[in-house]
Amino acid sequence: MAGQKAATYTYDSHAIGIARRGSKGCIIPAVMRLRTRTIMVSVILVAAGLAGAHAKSYLWPVSADPATRTTIVGRVYRHTVQPDETLLDIARKYDLGITELQTFYPNLDQWLLEEGSILQIPALWILPATKGEGIVINVPELRLYYFIAKYGAVWTYPVTVGEKETPTPIGTFRVVEREVDPTWNIPVRLQYKYKEESVPPGGDNPIGKYWMGLSRERYGIHGTDNAWSVGRIISNGCIRLYPEDMETLFPEVPKETFVFIVYQPVKFGFKRGEIFIEVHEDIYGRIKNLERHTRAVAKEMGIEDSVDWEEVHMALHDKSGVPVPVGAQPKGGEGEQSSRYR
Repeated sequence: MAGQKAATYTYDSHAIGIARRGSKGCIIPAVMRLRTRTIMVSVILVAAGLAGAHAKSYLWPVSADPATRTTIVGRVYRHTVQPDETLLDIARKYDLGITELQTFYPNLDQWLLEEGSILQIPALWILPATKGEGIVINVPELRLYYFIAKYGAVWTYPVTVGEKETPTPIGTFRVVEREVDPTWNIPVRLQYKYKEESVPPGGDNPIGKYWMGLSRERYGIHGTDNAWSVGRIISNGCIRLYPEDMETLFPEVPKETFVFIVYQPVKFGFKRGEIFIEVHEDIYGRIKNLERHTRAVAKEMGIEDSVDWEEVHMALHDKSGVPVPVGAQPKGGEGEQSSRYR
């Protein structure tokens, strides 16, 4: 692994030259309203031997000590908009899905960005609540995580998932097929659209150059011939990655690798004793009451009395998709919480 680089990033609305909430033309994302809090994130810039700059590799947090426990990976970038650059271009440059940036900047026109303006790019995430092994795909987050023991790292990539009518299946599966230059056998219900039964390998193949079939028949992880479709809810149930991401991931995933497809629109995480929450849309409408669900998650993690529920409610309303601070763990894991966090 390459060396570790620790850096400090501050969420500051002045840094991106936009008006504060309430003023005309305000476009402040939810994360900018954090009272200029600072998050320290330790970033692994690249993994040894990786091909391509798009592989996002981070240290695998392992500490159970509340004072040092970390389940947040990534960093915030500053980006200067280039001539004729679109939000789609920027999303791909930073290995984000377009939905991630649209959620963070809901009032920006994705096609008409002001040249020279500076955007903060929120490339940081709370790791899903899993065993921390194999591939984990969090459907509401539109993101894949690959925990790699031999590197002591986790890789993460944006993905496209199935539409509500053709949802990505939730459950535990295995990689049972690995194929380069696959032929796409078109599902019967889609053959009317393509007017053929299959698409041969090549640049016009919708599943791209690499295919990893899952133990759930007809579902898999693959690339695409249309990079701008990544990070959306538009597939027929399969998991779709940028071509460059699939090219990096494919060689590292052997057959029998476990694939955990989870549904976690609300995630709690930790950084240096502080508690964060990350909230996404309930894209399949599986959660009847999001607040009740959030309280159940907090209770199961033993932090229900350690968070400020007013901050949590704001995060649930905003659904910014970015970690925001909502409380602090008690020192040493003992002691009664302040009334502020009840």
